[in-house]
Amino acid sequence: MVIAAKHSERLEELKKKVEDWHKYFGGNIKRYEEFMRFVFKSTMTNDEKDALKDIDKPTLEFNVLESFISKLRGEFAKQQPGLTIRAQDGIPLRMLTPKFTETMKVVEAHLRAIFFDGSNDMLEYNIYTDLLAGGFSALRVFTEYVNELSFEQKIGLERVFNPTLVGFDPLAVKSHKGDGRYCFELYPLTKDQFEDEFGKEAMEGVKFTRGLGDFDWSYKNEDEEIVLVCDFYEKVGKREKIIKLTNGYTVREREYEAIVKEWDDMGMTAQPPQPMGKPRWTVTETVVRYRFCESGVLEHTVTNYKHLPIIFVDGNSVQITESGSTEQYTRPYVYNAMGVQKLKDYSGNCLANELENMVQHKFIVAKEAIPDNPQYIDAYTNVQKADVLVYNHFQNRDNPEVVLPPPREVQRTPIPPTIQETFRLSDEMTVAILGAFDNTGASRADLSGVAVARNAIQSNAASVPYIVGFIKGINRGAEIIVDLIPKYYRTPRSLPILKANGKREYVEINNDQNPDSLYMDYDSNALDVKVEVGTNFAIQKEVALQTILSLMGASEIFSQFINQHGLQILLDNIDIRGVEELQEKAAVFEQELQQQAEQAKQQQAQESQMMQQQAELQSKQAQVGVALAEKQLNVPTKEELEMLKLQEKSSFDQATVAVKERDAETNFLSLLSTIRSESVENELKAAQIDAENARTAVQAHLDISKHHHEVKQANKPEPSKDK
Repeated sequence: MVIAAKHSERLEELKKKVEDWHKYFGGNIKRYEEFMRFVFKSTMTNDEKDALKDIDKPTLEFNVLESFISKLRGEFAKQQPGLTIRAQDGIPLRMLTPKFTETMKVVEAHLRAIFFDGSNDMLEYNIYTDLLAGGFSALRVFTEYVNELSFEQKIGLERVFNPTLVGFDPLAVKSHKGDGRYCFELYPLTKDQFEDEFGKEAMEGVKFTRGLGDFDWSYKNEDEEIVLVCDFYEKVGKREKIIKLTNGYTVREREYEAIVKEWDDMGMTAQPPQPMGKPRWTVTETVVRYRFCESGVLEHTVTNYKHLPIIFVDGNSVQITESGSTEQYTRPYVYNAMGVQKLKDYSGNCLANELENMVQHKFIVAKEAIPDNPQYIDAYTNVQKADVLVYNHFQNRDNPEVVLPPPREVQRTPIPPTIQETFRLSDEMTVAILGAFDNTGASRADLSGVAVARNAIQSNAASVPYIVGFIKGINRGAEIIVDLIPKYYRTPRSLPILKANGKREYVEINNDQNPDSLYMDYDSNALDVKVEVGTNFAIQKEVALQTILSLMGASEIFSQFINQHGLQILLDNIDIRGVEELQEKAAVFEQELQQQAEQAKQQQAQESQMMQQQAELQSKQAQVGVALAEKQLNVPTKEELEMLKLQEKSSFDQATVAVKERDAETNFLSLLSTIRSESVENELKAAQIDAENARTAVQAHLDISKHHHEVKQANKPEPSKDK
């Protein structure tokens, strides 16, 4: 692919931004890798193991930190962040139609299906693991085709391949770093993979040598050559005028001019919405992507993204100022517990060393005192068998003057209590440092199932900052997806949704033939997304069921109400096999009860009506005669008839105006959506034309060079035949 010169010339600038990020964030990257290894692989480095071997001590490990992290991960698996879509503040009230409200519900349910789908490889669980053990993580919003034979695209959210290979603008302030000017992701490719994707000519200039710094664009991993390719996303701003219209909508000035032109071309009699006040300048942003490697820029693409698609997920970082410079310092959950873990390892190895070197001898006895008979020697060596120690009292029977000392037990040296106490207290110190105290306030044996379920939501308040960081990252991802939906979901299709009760369904969108179909052509600026901590559906159902049962026991009226009208609600909160079949049969059962009640009510009403008719028969006959006489006399005048006609005409005119206003707004929204779509397509076509012009220029230059070469070869004198 031929890249325009103005893009290729930015290679060194782009590479410098990537390298500067690794200088700025290098300490956090090393800390991420160090703690990941420390928690999940080994709590001792090779140097520490060698030092223990030099003093003849064991190299055992007593990793307790992973159990704390696993406990939090298990509790987090029972949670499910709650998603809420609401209308943005300040939008016109006329936009809040039932269709718009239903669209918000579908978008919310579709976001829930994206985040909690089984195909996302336990996204939230993996991100939370990164935060606890490494201190930070990163997400990526992407679009791809549904399958290899599909023309429909889907929007997804996933964890990046390696959080240490992404970077952002160091000047970004927000936790997700979406307010920065750029972001990037590096991914490694082998030499063969790189050549297959980008061609052998792109490999020119790649050195495969290690530099003096901590970052290399290409290197050798043993015998394998690796190339780093960078996807660099950059914001491009454009100053434009925006106009506030009388119908409450805000549009770009160029969009309004196009709307007015189309309005006139369509021959609409109604006047288009008029500007209110003076327009103002604003900056609209689009995101472009550069794909490059060490030797050159490989691709340049104008994307449909309005926001940077890579999201930084912060754990519990702080801003540290040293020597006049401020840096972001990321910290894993077990950051302050590394020291006590090393203390536990060392005290445990000292304890193991004491046990390993513990004296196993039972008796001290003089060599001359040991009898020669083997049956007596067995009592010395087999101490587990009850027997009598027999020894020689005299050195020589013929010379009884030399008395030998009797055998005596070996007194073992006790293990120093300091070692045992340190090993034991290290666990208590770890709990205190991590703040890993259960918030139950009582033993679990004294708790009900509901209390245990609610406590499982989060028993360790010290880990809440990491949950908050996770929620911020997910919230940013939801904002980006809400902006992309009207750009990619433009054709008739089915959309997967996940309802708040955990049921998965599909809704049809963008279908003109279906009156119930919704159109995903909303303005993303009109929606606001909020993600908050919540529990998963299983715990919610259990808590709800226990609450309903307790209320039924406390109130007879509530119990009667649930028995009559709440059967479906009870079944919705029961998680057993076959509950769907029960719900269907319960619906039929409720209909039968309702029919029986209506029949009994109708029969009672008929009997009462017959009694009243018999009692009032004579009175009604007289009243009917009087009423007929009065009705004949009560004839409306000509003026009253004219007034009624005027009132009917006024009501008809008001209804006609309302219909025209509604049609005008519908046409306005349709034109606005069409114009914005054409604007995006024109920008993409302009980028393609730019690339095509660059390719044509390069090809022309190559043709000229080839022609000059052929002319030169043709004019070259032939060698002399005499020679």
